[in-house]
Amino acid sequence: MSKLKTSPPQVTIIGAGIIGMSTAVFLQREGYAVTVIDKVPPGEGASFGNAGGVVVSGIVPPVHAGMLLKIPGWLLDPKGPVTVHWRHLPAALPWLLAVGRNALPDRVKKITDARAQLGMRALQDHRAILAHAGASDLLEMDDGLHLYSTRRQYDDNAGWRALRAKYGYDGRELSGDEAREIEPDLTPDIYKAVFWDGWHRIVDPFEMVQKLAEQVLRDGGNIVQDEVISIDQDGTRATRLHLMNAGEQIVQNLCVCAGAWSHELARMLGSKVLLQAERGYHVIMKDPGVRLGRAVTHAAQPGAVTPHHDGIKIAGSDEIAANDAPADWRRADQMHVYGKRVLPQLRDINGTETKWMGRRPSTPDSLPVISPSPNLVNVWYGFGHGHMGLSWGPTTGRMIADMITARTSNTDPAPFLINRPM
Repeated sequence: MSKLKTSPPQVTIIGAGIIGMSTAVFLQREGYAVTVIDKVPPGEGASFGNAGGVVVSGIVPPVHAGMLLKIPGWLLDPKGPVTVHWRHLPAALPWLLAVGRNALPDRVKKITDARAQLGMRALQDHRAILAHAGASDLLEMDDGLHLYSTRRQYDDNAGWRALRAKYGYDGRELSGDEAREIEPDLTPDIYKAVFWDGWHRIVDPFEMVQKLAEQVLRDGGNIVQDEVISIDQDGTRATRLHLMNAGEQIVQNLCVCAGAWSHELARMLGSKVLLQAERGYHVIMKDPGVRLGRAVTHAAQPGAVTPHHDGIKIAGSDEIAANDAPADWRRADQMHVYGKRVLPQLRDINGTETKWMGRRPSTPDSLPVISPSPNLVNVWYGFGHGHMGLSWGPTTGRMIADMITARTSNTDPAPFLINRPM
């Protein structure tokens, strides 16, 4: 007698960025049927404008005691790297206060420990997922330079360097002349530089998400462009999505990987989480007039100047604003100013450049939510990666697949639970 065929278990994933698509690929490899839903096409959210670094050494949270002291001055400078939309301040205040609490030294140590766990697996998981999608060529070995204009900048950054070195990420110190031997078009205004080898980058983050989406379709998955309006529950299960255009969709299992909108969906599902969009900008300079072979960052402010197949990409800025607030394209122009600080001969803005704004979903403790729901047995979460979405996306997908399949993970999930104190 022939055995009856059974349908594979089904998972619906809300979010078609790097997190959602990574989750879909890993679940398909475990035999799950997946449907991915997003209101925009794959990769057109925050994943699109990422600077491209797979920063396994990005273990120190971006806001720590040394950085915290700089923020008031930045906020008072309308052209500074951090700005708050004052109308949004009442809504953002609980998140901002929690950011301050998490900048205390004991918290920074615990957060760094947790971020290091994700970094340890990042390259392995990128390689696995890209190989499966036939896109291994998108991951390139790279290195980077971090610049200091003054001795004070260098000394103020000593704690950050020491904490990275403790985990094995100790760079090689260079003089300004040595840095310019590596990158001749760099500014002459360099007191010291630190050379970080062993970096990797994704040549085009948008293309990576597109390749993953194509693989999901080849493996029998579905991708639906629609918006989730509400979610029905029955007891301890999520049961049905209500979509803007397609109406109702029954769900067997549900993953929320919806970036800066994830907290709204989590609230529908009974979980409250502090999440704020740190809106970032980039400008891509075509025919930039300078050469650059690697990522360059500067201690003066957050941001990165990186090679791009269309020229040079300058990405950064932290704009604390509502998700639906209009973009302030002056912030993208400030990215060009930052680029000129690093590469003085960078050509001027002339209208041929590409500008972009995206919403980094950020928790106040700089740790993502990678977690089962505490109250619904068929719901899981993957969001809140801040500046590290591309770096940790595949690892997040693997961890969620481990949770859904009840397989013991080699990454401690406790620091990433949705109901942790933030």
